[in-house]
Amino acid sequence: MVKKVLIVDDFPLDAELTKRVLESCKDAPEVVIVSDGEEALHELGKTHDFDAILLDLALPKVDGFEVLKEISAKPYLSHVPVVVLSSTRNEADRIRTLMMGAKDFVEKALDYSAFKEDLTRKLARHGLCCTRLHDRA
Repeated sequence: MVKKVLIVDDFPLDAELTKRVLESCKDAPEVVIVSDGEEALHELGKTHDFDAILLDLALPKVDGFEVLKEISAKPYLSHVPVVVLSSTRNEADRIRTLMMGAKDFVEKALDYSAFKEDLTRKLARHGLCCTRLHDRA
């Protein structure tokens, strides 16, 4: 069964790089990309079959903290792991997201290979992207 992942990121290049990491997995999941928090909540309200959510914090309309709060409040989403992807270096934000229910936090690195390695490792913790097909850029 193909897994399904929601990427929530308002920066198209970051969303594309995240998608590439997922596509490099042996069992690449289906990927849905939305560009703001409002779209994310709409997508999550109509579709309850995501296996993971990759969530940026700095989003237009509804920020990532509010999206995380809404996800945590919905019983039908409580089992879905949320991995926060953010360029913030603020330790308080990292701790806050974990306290709000995020399962992991990945810092968006300037170096794609470092980002890919960190994201792949954290996705593997949740049964996604356990084995890489090959190291595509």
